[in-house]
Amino acid sequence: MMKKTTRYGRSTLSAIAGLTMVVSMTAAPALAAEPASDQGAAPDGTEAQESGTAVQSMQVTEAEVAGEFAYDQATITPNAVIKAFFQKASQAICGATVNFEADNPLEWKLTVSGDVENAFVASVGDLAGEESVNKVMTCTCGGNPAGGRAIVTADVKGIPIEHLMTRAAAAPGANTLTFVSSDGTEVAFPLAYVVGHHAVLSYQINDEDLSASVGGNNQLWMMKTPANYFVRDVVQIVVSTEDEAPAVPGTNDEHPNSPNAGILAGSQE
Repeated sequence: MMKKTTRYGRSTLSAIAGLTMVVSMTAAPALAAEPASDQGAAPDGTEAQESGTAVQSMQVTEAEVAGEFAYDQATITPNAVIKAFFQKASQAICGATVNFEADNPLEWKLTVSGDVENAFVASVGDLAGEESVNKVMTCTCGGNPAGGRAIVTADVKGIPIEHLMTRAAAAPGANTLTFVSSDGTEVAFPLAYVVGHHAVLSYQINDEDLSASVGGNNQLWMMKTPANYFVRDVVQIVVSTEDEAPAVPGTNDEHPNSPNAGILAGSQE
């Protein structure tokens, strides 16, 4: 979930450490060329090795750059934009790879079982009637570079996973949740991580069924978690007590993202 804030201000950079940075900020460094000398001393105090070799010393000047900047963490990405990008990459980004969209996603059945006192099977619609939340959340590819476009912010409506754990009365020592998709995909998380990152089983994005955006009938969303863990079309959640809980999402990823920031629009004068 992203903070609904817009920041404005001014920024000043001071560059002394490197010639490249100074040049990139259009402040030309002063270069002083020492005359060639058979026995001249190099800038570090050592003797020049070859006669006639010109020894140069560089003096880097300080540069300051100032300007207006702003960022917005509340702008909602339209579903048409989400669909155009994320459905093309759904196999890599969003878990389940087989599309089993139902005529009414709220009729989708969900089973919660395992180390619980009250295992149950219920429709997403019935569970949503018990407790449902709206959260502004971000979905981004784990390898999205700084300024990359593989990122969206959406108004996500779904069932809190914490509510499902309370309804099922998860065992006090349980430490693992395994989400099972309709195509057999399984993703396991530490239970504390899922609850602590305000996970929801979403059934609407920006007030529309998921078919209008990321696809599928439901999808796991979590704060500050790479999108490749957002498994879709969940049919079962298994609660278990393991000797060691699964690794925190992103720990072993080559490009963990918590998440990254993307620049979708900008201007320069």
